[in-house]
Amino acid sequence: MKLFYTLIAFSIYTFNSTVAQNYHSGTITTNNGQNVEGRVYIDNDSKKVLFKKSGGSAIYNFTTIKSATIGAASYSKINFDNEEYLATTLVFGKASLFELGEEYFIIVNENKNQKFNLEIDKQQIPGILSLLFNDCNPVRDDINKIEGYSGNTLINLTNLYNNCEYGTYIPTETEIKKANTYNTDTFRFYTALLGSLNNTNINGNGANNSSSLGLGIGLAASPSFMNKLQGYIYIDFDFSMAFSGDTNFKNGGVPLNYKVNSYRFSLGLEYVFNKKGMLSPFLGIGYGYTSDYYNGSIETIDFKDHDQNYFFLPKAGILYQLNKGKYLGLTLNYISEYENGLSFIYGNFATYYPLTIKNSSLNLGLNYYF
Repeated sequence: MKLFYTLIAFSIYTFNSTVAQNYHSGTITTNNGQNVEGRVYIDNDSKKVLFKKSGGSAIYNFTTIKSATIGAASYSKINFDNEEYLATTLVFGKASLFELGEEYFIIVNENKNQKFNLEIDKQQIPGILSLLFNDCNPVRDDINKIEGYSGNTLINLTNLYNNCEYGTYIPTETEIKKANTYNTDTFRFYTALLGSLNNTNINGNGANNSSSLGLGIGLAASPSFMNKLQGYIYIDFDFSMAFSGDTNFKNGGVPLNYKVNSYRFSLGLEYVFNKKGMLSPFLGIGYGYTSDYYNGSIETIDFKDHDQNYFFLPKAGILYQLNKGKYLGLTLNYISEYENGLSFIYGNFATYYPLTIKNSSLNLGLNYYF
């Protein structure tokens, strides 16, 4: 159990450290005109402003505040696609540019507007801007020449557009395709630090407990064909390795000691709740394959053998959103019981000795999504 407590303590520490990095010196102005100074973090997804000062903290809903400042930037309320945001105005004119923080921007141009992230949506930004500024050919030409985008790049393009000699423009087929790729498949690669509490039964001689540590890598994908469910349902592909140390097991009075290395692959589905929030719980189910390699001794005889089997994998967890589309996750899953049939030669008369091992495990993973 020390393994589980260590992982939980580490994840809580990492979570708190990450949150602290998002706070900056600022001021909140409430609806009644009160100014509150401290460290501020604006969460446009949950429509809340988080506040810290002298060890204390508070949470302000957007409905209770008028504006906020972070450093020299002033954030006030705007409405976009029937949602309320706290944004700072970078450019105002025929086309207006707003920054939401953490590389999120909104451009509003007459009846055309778009919200995007410079890092997450970097492949789609040229197509998005080409449609937003489609009646200004000089700006469109500049868009196609730019290799990387920043806040300053967006400010310059928007100012150029607002001072343009506008004309009729019909987007080319290439530009339409680039803009349409905005709703592309969503991918999250991840790495994991794993801890397991294993339940084992040897030849029907009672339960045994052991622990193991491991590493994992995986991919969670939410395809665009899921339409409104995109971002809620993910297909999960996972590979992990678990390693246990030498452990003594109950075996009907016959001494048994072994260590086991397990290599596992699983495929599953996950449903994410509160997908736009800072904290997003999820539930999932999977089906997997394991190959287990044993190395140990029974009485005075050393043995090595391996076997493979299949298992079900119910799981639950929570994601914490970091900057630039990255996440920290805590996952708890259960590998259903499966049976490995091992054997080795025993005695001077080459007796075939069976060793039947039934395994199940409870696993805790600390995941980093990027």
